[in-house]
Amino acid sequence: MKFIDVLEAKSVYQKGENVTQYLREKFKTNDNSSEIIEIAYDLQAGSYISNVNANREKSENYARELSEILMPHLDKDDSLLDVGAGEITTLSLVLNNIDIDLSNVLALDISWSRLSKGIKFHSDNRNTEVLVNPFVADIKEIPLHAKSVDVVTSSHALEPNGKSIGTLLAELFRVAKKKLVLFEPSYELNSDEGKARMDKLGYIKDIEGEVIKLGGKVLDVIAIANVSNLLNPTACYVIEPPKHTKKCLEAPTFCVPGTDFKLEVDGQFLFSKNTGLAFPILEGIPVLKTNAAILATSKC
Repeated sequence: MKFIDVLEAKSVYQKGENVTQYLREKFKTNDNSSEIIEIAYDLQAGSYISNVNANREKSENYARELSEILMPHLDKDDSLLDVGAGEITTLSLVLNNIDIDLSNVLALDISWSRLSKGIKFHSDNRNTEVLVNPFVADIKEIPLHAKSVDVVTSSHALEPNGKSIGTLLAELFRVAKKKLVLFEPSYELNSDEGKARMDKLGYIKDIEGEVIKLGGKVLDVIAIANVSNLLNPTACYVIEPPKHTKKCLEAPTFCVPGTDFKLEVDGQFLFSKNTGLAFPILEGIPVLKTNAAILATSKC
């Protein structure tokens, strides 16, 4: 990412234009790369909170519906990972409706700015004792040990990754022990107009087909009633990961992104003795992206 790219994208965003489309044209690609997604969403930090506050009843109804579907797939002391958590709005409101004691709740997003604002939203809006542990990461390279999270969930997080859906699902399968409960846009349930819109924006499609290719199993697909955009309908995909032989960990453990090399806290960094890589912790939020790593082999 170049600083000038961010400045140009910020100017486009302030004019009310489509940032992802601008960046795709600038980088001469039809794909919403991780870099494009990070820039576009980081510039929007705070806007989702404003939208929730302006449409509180609609947001509460959506979260209540999601929690009713998610709860039967959770057991006491389970760990839960929300990928693409953004400003932690949906996760916070969902947790308010879950009466199961979870051992650990993690919130992953590619944008530090959104998580930073989201932690405050969670603190101001939670009515449970559940705390959320945020960290910056790319869903393509999750910095958690294999088979360390009981249930993985999302809310329109995989949405812009049309060309990478197989890669993302494979990585979710790597870290999940029990299930994926994903609330994502459904191309197949959409209208012709909605499908054309999703194609134009590079959104995901055929989640069921990709799951089968990877050896997983789609247990259920549930259309969500409380949707904010009829051209972008939400469905819940309840998915069982492929069978595995890896030993499951009792609790999520931070690792070098996409690997099982353990990270340990070292001052304001998380450090890997195996690789010599250090990752910063900015205002309490670990930044665990590969391009954020600092090589410090002399500490090994």
